[in-house]
Amino acid sequence: FLAASDRERQRFNLWMSAFFIPQTAADADAIPTSAALASFANSGRVSPRTAALAQALQYELRFFHFDVEFPHVFQRGGFDVILGNPPWEMLQLEEQQFFAERDPEIAQAPNAAARAQLIKALPRTNPALAEQYEQSLHLQHATNRFIRTSQRFPLTAVGKLNTYPLFAELDRNLVRPHGRAGIIVPTGIATDDTTKHFFGDLNAKQQLISLYDFENREAIFSDVHRSYKFSLLTIGDTSAPTEFVFFATNTDQLRDAQRRFTLTAEEIGLLNPNTRTCPVFRTQADAELTKKIYRRAPVLENEQTAENPWGVSFRQGLFNMSNDSHLFHTSPAPDRVPLYEAKLMHQFTHRWATYQADGSTRDLESAELQDPRLEAQPRYWVEQHLVDEKLEGRWKKQWLLGFRDIARSTDERTAIFSFLPLVAVGHTAPIIVIKKQPTLNIICFASCINSIAFDYITRQKIGGTHLTFGLLKQLPVLPPDAFSADDVAYIGVRVLELVYTAWDMQPFAADVWAELGAAQRAQVLERNRQCNAGADSALFAPRGDFALPPFRWDDERRAVIRAELDARIARLYGLTRDELRYILDPADIYGDDFPGETFRVLKEKEHKQYGEYRTRRLVLAAWDAEEAG
Repeated sequence: FLAASDRERQRFNLWMSAFFIPQTAADADAIPTSAALASFANSGRVSPRTAALAQALQYELRFFHFDVEFPHVFQRGGFDVILGNPPWEMLQLEEQQFFAERDPEIAQAPNAAARAQLIKALPRTNPALAEQYEQSLHLQHATNRFIRTSQRFPLTAVGKLNTYPLFAELDRNLVRPHGRAGIIVPTGIATDDTTKHFFGDLNAKQQLISLYDFENREAIFSDVHRSYKFSLLTIGDTSAPTEFVFFATNTDQLRDAQRRFTLTAEEIGLLNPNTRTCPVFRTQADAELTKKIYRRAPVLENEQTAENPWGVSFRQGLFNMSNDSHLFHTSPAPDRVPLYEAKLMHQFTHRWATYQADGSTRDLESAELQDPRLEAQPRYWVEQHLVDEKLEGRWKKQWLLGFRDIARSTDERTAIFSFLPLVAVGHTAPIIVIKKQPTLNIICFASCINSIAFDYITRQKIGGTHLTFGLLKQLPVLPPDAFSADDVAYIGVRVLELVYTAWDMQPFAADVWAELGAAQRAQVLERNRQCNAGADSALFAPRGDFALPPFRWDDERRAVIRAELDARIARLYGLTRDELRYILDPADIYGDDFPGETFRVLKEKEHKQYGEYRTRRLVLAAWDAEEAG
């Protein structure tokens, strides 16, 4: 038996060495081939040099073969239980880290180009260090080659390699049917794009028993940063729904019934049909409410079924702020248009912030925004023909719909979309293209994705700082047929007032006006008259053949309009008044000790600014007015 196992160990070592022997002309004849391995399996013989290199690599790299070392275990199908805390390391050679103690001059080089020059000179300045660096570089490349091409890690050898998902897949494969693997891994195992295939496969095969997520705020791991998130992941065959806890800070919270919730494989597929990754809920109440909304509204684009109710497509902005910088000008000209960056816009306004002479930005004041001639000052301008070339054949309107790529669940608002003039747009402000819908329908779309209900769902799904296309596609957006003719008219006249506050948005207003019926046009004119009463008539006089001037900026009026839109969209999502109350402030339903939170930052800001949570009062008042009315 020992002789057989030694021969099997040597066969596996030969196979492993094929990935790690340097692929040079000098070593080409020693690299084991499929034919050489087949010959060894039959005769037990291989060339002496191949055998020697394989043995040397086994000692150096400590090849380990579980089924050779534990044959009695794998005769039974694998281990009954595996417990582990695998390393959480990126598998790439970090030059600054490698040279930190070996050559501080290289590690502290001012930039990558300077560091590359110093490394290139090493064979002359420090041959021994050059050889050590080349050996480390070879080992890193060989390790990556083994992981990506050996077929040992078909689900986790994705993107930039990290050790923790590789160990998770290994542990899953080592455990016997009906066994259990319990491992401590970063929470990204359930939420990241690079691990979606592994997590989705666990889910599809009903091998996900539980995932308990922790923030290290209370220093459970004293040597790990307090903001780091990790999870206790349990893998094994199960027919029961998966148990989850997120945002725990200590193990006692795992017993809190308000924090614990379950999701079936079908429910995870409902919430994230494209990636099968896990949504992140603070409480059971969040999980149940989110599932209800997803059952009411489809995701924006389902890549599994090719359903795309709005016919949306995306552009990653029009210009990359780094790669296209040679196209940017620092002053305006008749043939140039402003280059908008995401920070300049906010929900329903393209004039949120402006650049100053010193290169910094500041928010525009209400008094400034009351001038419809005012435009946000950009940092750069781009020639008009370049914008036309970027949009040719993709978009015919004289305005755009963009959103902020940078988005956090801890901000005042997370999902921030805005109508813009037809300008140049940087890559941090991606563009949404909806070709086959009238402008009034696009307005309903924008009203939905800027609503408090949609923002609440976005906060359940976003784990990092970017609202990516992949994340946006899996958010539940009311489809076009969810809006009745009354809804379209109600939303259309209100969004028009919010957006059309400056002359540079007149093309947008003209498109809306052209689609309104006579009754809605009369309503818009009356709202415009009321809004502009007492304003400087010269600033708001109609221009040309278009009868409608911009609406004067009025903070109080805008707050009421937005509350009316939030209430209408919440009703279309099928929410009850108490569910809307919960979205606005969970403490309003469950008390101050409730572990969940939704719009805490907004609530705190408004208490400081207005002495009350104004948004909550206005939205619920708008709900009640519709109910009464």
